[in-house]
Amino acid sequence: MKNELIERVELIPPEGILNKLKPVIIQKFNGGPRKFFKDFELPSNKAKFLIEVIVDDECEICPYAIEVVSELSSIYENINAKFYNASYVSPPFEFNATPSFRINKVVRFTGLPFNNTKKYFYDFLKEAYVKSHEKLNWLILRAESFAKEHGYMRNPNEKEYLNLMYNMLKSIDEYGEPRCPCRKNTVCPCPFVEIDMSKLGHCLCGLFWKKEKFDEYIKERYSKFQNVIEEISLIQNSLEELKKKVISGRAKPMLESIINKLSELYSKLET
Repeated sequence: MKNELIERVELIPPEGILNKLKPVIIQKFNGGPRKFFKDFELPSNKAKFLIEVIVDDECEICPYAIEVVSELSSIYENINAKFYNASYVSPPFEFNATPSFRINKVVRFTGLPFNNTKKYFYDFLKEAYVKSHEKLNWLILRAESFAKEHGYMRNPNEKEYLNLMYNMLKSIDEYGEPRCPCRKNTVCPCPFVEIDMSKLGHCLCGLFWKKEKFDEYIKERYSKFQNVIEEISLIQNSLEELKKKVISGRAKPMLESIINKLSELYSKLET
């Protein structure tokens, strides 16, 4: 079975659902209506993105995923897409359900919401931009060396840390240097770190923290989410029992209970 390339979208192979959706993909590249990405901006216009999607002929959400990713690729020349129909070929990465996605071979996720699709994709594209950037390791080493030299810690919040890396990587692309996320005309680490530390316990943008402030943050987070952490531990223990019930029968009631509990915990967590 020969693969087929439609502009920047590759069908691997053009069979089943991919063959059925070919007219939709072609329409996107022929100026068809923009249904999902009106007024959408990529995390970086200079970066290249490869979005790989695993679909299959029995998947109910896959037609939606194919249309969404095809539209995104049709709008931006720096986005290429590959669709693998798992009903006919073995995809290049592991998956548990369809549609399953991989961006720049570093970010994976499964499923696609029908609401807020733009933000959903933006967040994963942003993460892929950071994690696949050629200067990321250099930037991390630079920050860690400065922190170690001065006895500082890096921001303990992964989402905030990712955003800080993102802003500095973009400044490298635009200006050739990692400018401070909050003081745009200075290079990070900026000259005001010590002053900020004495006043705030961390630098103004939050990349570097005093150890005391870092420990205080971790303690507060653990206190706030202690019940959630304990519930997760109980669920982990119950999974062993669930495996036994799959063999012996009556696994569904227990699995439903676990799913309900996970949904309850999900509602308690921050985005």
